[in-house]
Amino acid sequence: MPTAATTPSIQKKHWFLLAINIAAVVPLLLAYAAANFPPSTLGYLTLFGLAYPFSLLANLAFILIWIFKNRRYVFISALAILMGLNHLTAFFQFSTSGSVDSKANQLKVLTYNVHVFDVFDKKNGAETRDAIYDMLHREQADVICFQEFYQSEKSKSYPTRDTLIKFLPTKYYHERYTHAISGQQYFGVVTLSKYPIAERGFVPFATDVNNFCIYTDIVKTGDTIRVYNAHLQSIRFKKEDYDLANGKTEQNEIDDAGKRIARRLKTAFVKRQEQVDRISSHMKECKYPVVLCGDFNDPPVSYAYCTLAEGLKDSFKECGNGIGNTYIGAFPSFRIDYILHSPLFETIDYSTLSEELSDHHAVTATLQWRKEDIQ
Repeated sequence: MPTAATTPSIQKKHWFLLAINIAAVVPLLLAYAAANFPPSTLGYLTLFGLAYPFSLLANLAFILIWIFKNRRYVFISALAILMGLNHLTAFFQFSTSGSVDSKANQLKVLTYNVHVFDVFDKKNGAETRDAIYDMLHREQADVICFQEFYQSEKSKSYPTRDTLIKFLPTKYYHERYTHAISGQQYFGVVTLSKYPIAERGFVPFATDVNNFCIYTDIVKTGDTIRVYNAHLQSIRFKKEDYDLANGKTEQNEIDDAGKRIARRLKTAFVKRQEQVDRISSHMKECKYPVVLCGDFNDPPVSYAYCTLAEGLKDSFKECGNGIGNTYIGAFPSFRIDYILHSPLFETIDYSTLSEELSDHHAVTATLQWRKEDIQ
């Protein structure tokens, strides 16, 4: 039994932990708010959404601490986590493949930011491009959505689109390029389809000509499905920003570098909001079931994801595992590439491919639906 001399110190220690625990809950709640408030109203609030994984880990740690210290306080972090359960399941999953219905139609979809096939790497670019080709041939997807696609009309260069439609089953395509890099070299988004395309179009963005969304109406066994392929606003970090992430920034420049990065993030969040709102409105007017693929440049706890996922199902939440990290780079960003779809579809298989041939991982999902559900 504790003596009178030790009891006050024990109580003081618990109160100190309690104060830290409450401080850890606040950024978690602000992360939830960041996912629901438009960035144009509270721009810097969105930074808490980026910090969600760290806030989550801190609160999980406090649950463990209180289990051993004083169980009456476990509810503080547990309740905070449960309040954002929908965000937790979008961030982390443990699931198995869905059941295959032999009477259902199936569609395998792949989305991939190919980072211009590494064309500017004169030493290893051709090797990277060929490895991407091998991966695509192995996966045999029915629909492929590319972002940061590179196409050249020059002889002896990268005729990527023409090459892909020669050896893949996806012979139909819809492409839109933001601009010519130089001469006959182009950069943009492309959707390839194994099935005929009934209509092509795009969702115009007002905030940036270098990012946009195209849609492609494909027809499979009489069913029309609209596939959206979106590349949302990039943050566009500069070399000096990556230097901070890699620990190369001088000590006396860290504060200025941090503020600069925060401004870049806020600008990107606000531009992304306009793009997201336009895509969301466009999808709501669509008479067909939809599949939305793309590089959102935002993690699951964000206004972009939550707005676009409204009314749709997330293939990762249905059949994904772990945190599903898709970005490969200096800054941690976890999952920023997505395959979302109408509730008429069910995901029966989902995979984040292991190859590191771009600054993103490719993502695949196999969807199934009954013909009568669409009609």
